[in-house]
Amino acid sequence: MMQTRRALLRQTAKLSAGLALDPRLLFGLTAGEPLALTVGSQLPAKLPANFTGLGYEMSSVAPLGLLSPSNQRYVNLVRGLGKEGVIRVGGIVANYTRYQPHGTLRATPKDTVITNASLEQFGRFLDTIGWQAIWSLNFAQGTIDEAVAEARSVAAVLGNRLFCLELGNEVEAYRNSFRQPDYSYETYREEFNRWRDAMVKAVPGAAFAAPDTAANVEWVERMASDAHGDVQLLTTHYYFTGQNHGTADNLLHPDPRLMNILVRLRAASTASHIPWRMCETNSFSGGGLRGVSDTFLGALWTLDYMLLLAASGCSGVNIETGVNQLGFVSHYSPIQDDGHGNNSAGIPYYGMLAFGEAARGCTEIVALQLPSQPGSSPDNLTGYALGHAGHFSAIAIINRGDGDARVSLAHLGFHRRLHALRLLAPSLSSKTNVTLAGASVDENGTWKPTHIEPVESSSILVPKTSAVVLLRS
Repeated sequence: MMQTRRALLRQTAKLSAGLALDPRLLFGLTAGEPLALTVGSQLPAKLPANFTGLGYEMSSVAPLGLLSPSNQRYVNLVRGLGKEGVIRVGGIVANYTRYQPHGTLRATPKDTVITNASLEQFGRFLDTIGWQAIWSLNFAQGTIDEAVAEARSVAAVLGNRLFCLELGNEVEAYRNSFRQPDYSYETYREEFNRWRDAMVKAVPGAAFAAPDTAANVEWVERMASDAHGDVQLLTTHYYFTGQNHGTADNLLHPDPRLMNILVRLRAASTASHIPWRMCETNSFSGGGLRGVSDTFLGALWTLDYMLLLAASGCSGVNIETGVNQLGFVSHYSPIQDDGHGNNSAGIPYYGMLAFGEAARGCTEIVALQLPSQPGSSPDNLTGYALGHAGHFSAIAIINRGDGDARVSLAHLGFHRRLHALRLLAPSLSSKTNVTLAGASVDENGTWKPTHIEPVESSSILVPKTSAVVLLRS
């Protein structure tokens, strides 16, 4: 993963040339005219180098041995997603977490204790993987003095690995648990100001993320309009629905609610000049839906979701992983844990991995358009172009439909040779045999492509329930 894209292509060219292609992977062999991908009127969105992120409950950082530089398999898995990134530590468990420098470690959903040993291990882990962190403080049940002491220690240990501090988790929901029933944005804002002012005195120059809502876009919009320089990152969460109400069909088509959220957040960020981040998110809340979130459909959804967020002006996304607030490893986790200290790539990991290959070296992204004639462009066929300074160097196409699609690249200005990395599995419901560019993540947590296909035509076949990342040679 540390090699350049061009070196990667050279290294696999000879191997790929000697492999026989599955008939489904041949270019330009479907009936009818290909669907033309085009760039619409929307301007490309900026794609920060640290866009990719993972999200953890506080209980994942407390214990020794998990997020540790000595956990080489875990280090490899995170490094495989990108040279830069952001880990967000918080979740509902943050509302039940205490910082006790020399206390006894605890890591349970409603009783977690972070110690200096926890912090120091996490700091070394961040140094090893090269990422930064968003750190949540217990705004729900803690005190200002406790938060100041914790913020001071976190800043001292993490140093420049501290991306920003976050006050609370899903704060608009406090009215049902930690605050009065009439808890309002105005009351929250007054509290936020007092806490932030105290921490700035203790940690000069600290950056802050807010308001970290569960779903309330209005609070994000209001924070954007009255931030006055005291917030450096706007944050909120998204899940399609709860796991008890989720279905596979939810992940096959665009979510109209999400599309509205993205329009509003992009507008608020643009007007305020404050970047926004989807700092906690995945398919279905409560740990995901077994048999859906943990299948190849989950991987395709994750890839498309990350690309959609980026193309909509989001500055970053933290995909939830690991042990959740209910105390079990979530079905949707890109990084799995067998309960005995052995970590591995979950199926959604492959969606993040494909995103990383498409985004590597790119600084902007735009969603592509398909023909608008009725029946010609299903809503589960999507495409994105990525590149730098108006020059595309990668295209990602996701086909979650039940039919093969032949797509024309003629209108995208790709005049040089391309290579294709296929994201494939036997079916949407597959939980095994998922590959990207012919390879799976190995037992050491590393991935190396073995089958990069040369693209000789101006059109490409994207088989049903698959995705492809096209790269300039």
